[in-house]
Amino acid sequence: MASNGSGKHRADVEINVLESFEIRSRRSVREAEKAKLAKSSKRARKALLRMEAKALKRERDLQKPLSKVSAQGRLRNNQTFRTAVTMLTASGLLATSALPAYAYDPEVAAMARFTTTNPEDIIQTEGTQDLTVAAANTVEFVRGEYASESAALVLRQQTISNYRAYNGPSAADYVKNPPFSSVSAEQVLKVASQYVGTPYIFGGSNPRGFDCSGYVMFVFAQFGVELRHSVTAQARVGMVVSPEDARPGDVVIFNDHSHNGIYAGNGQFYHAPQPGDRVKLAPIFDPRHYFIRLGAST
Repeated sequence: MASNGSGKHRADVEINVLESFEIRSRRSVREAEKAKLAKSSKRARKALLRMEAKALKRERDLQKPLSKVSAQGRLRNNQTFRTAVTMLTASGLLATSALPAYAYDPEVAAMARFTTTNPEDIIQTEGTQDLTVAAANTVEFVRGEYASESAALVLRQQTISNYRAYNGPSAADYVKNPPFSSVSAEQVLKVASQYVGTPYIFGGSNPRGFDCSGYVMFVFAQFGVELRHSVTAQARVGMVVSPEDARPGDVVIFNDHSHNGIYAGNGQFYHAPQPGDRVKLAPIFDPRHYFIRLGAST
């Protein structure tokens, strides 16, 4: 049988039990305090989260009407823009559909005063900017079969139509009944200057269009001098004069008979230059030339 312990041993055991109890008690108090602190902290965090949620909700509520109003404004602006685009498109389609009703018909365009089919209008009216269609068939526009024409070709066709429509006196008429009884330098230059600006037409011999020899022929016909429509033939009619003796009213003949004109003095002459140009006063541009005198010029 085991022996009982001594008193000292028993005392030690009792002391140890009391110390263990005390330690456990202090530990429990600390744990309880920690748990309480944790609960308080948890409650504080929850309260803070609720406050933040309420604040965020209020901000959203304040911003929501502004966003709605802004969206409505953008919608109205978009509707206005779409309406404007629709109206412009409709106007363009209407104008396009209406254009062929008159734009491709020279006769109708003339009635609307956009142009004229009367060749006399462009000759008798100075300073006008009307586009003249000298003849209805100058350039034919057929709806659906339009062929592009260059501006130069259209102008040439109009000039030719104008030329053909001339019904005034011809060079032959003037030769039979000349306005001037004699050839004088002053009168020759005066008549020659009247036709400055007349367009060049190959083979032309009236005030609606001249070539070089046709111009010389028409001017001198008014003095009763009959000339053929040829530089070479005209050179054979006149009397050759030296450059030193040349005077205004004489005829300038290029050596190769490619061109001629009416001498105006100081190295210049009136002439009908070339296609696309007009009768003008200009320097004699080819040094290889000579002079002839037609009629009894004074």
